Amino acid sequence: IVRYIREARPDAVLITPLVGVVASPQLDYLYSAQALGIPTALCVWSWDHLSSKALIRTLPDRVLVWNPTQRQEAVDLHGVPPDRVVVTGAQCFDRWFDRQPSRDRAAFCRRAGLPDEEPYVLYVCSALFRGSPPEAAFVCGWVRAIRGASDPALSRLNILVRPHPQRLDEWPERTVEGATVWGSNPIDEDSRADYFDSLSYSTAVVGLNTSAL
Repeated sequence: IVRYIREARPDAVLITPLVGVVASPQLDYLYSAQALGIPTALCVWSWDHLSSKALIRTLPDRVLVWNPTQRQEAVDLHGVPPDRVVVTGAQCFDRWFDRQPSRDRAAFCRRAGLPDEEPYVLYVCSALFRGSPPEAAFVCGWVRAIRGASDPALSRLNILVRPHPQRLDEWPERTVEGATVWGSNPIDEDSRADYFDSLSYSTAVVGLNTSAL
């Protein structure tokens, strides 16, 4: 790794996510860059990486965070000196903030397979931790509870469920009685439009621990 970095001659080495919960050579890149005297920075990738993952034990020269909340987490939870923390915005989510729906509501409801254009609540599934109980069973129970509500406005409310792309095996039939299960991994323009429109047109969004929130 030292030889590779020396030959590449970078101005800086940026590392992400450096959260320490999965096997990764990222620490080796950090150590090697530091040994060569090359500036290093951690780009915090997700909203919960400083609050729910491992401690940053080897500090890079800079920690690039989304907002003042993450800045405080870096200082308080990880002991990063304040002068090493730089607020840059949420690099991986900037694309969403000024986005507009790609189609009107009626067209979206038809595309998603919702029964009509009435209000709907969106359930966004989570990746969760390895070994967590299947979320699909929880979602089915949640849907049954809504359908059993005494308030007709709630019991008849349309429900759209977006499975998490990392846990699609929990949804082999992609069906839930009383709800519409629909959505794909937002990695291309069409699927990103579907993802954003499902959030934008929903009456409420429900989830456990997911970036959609």
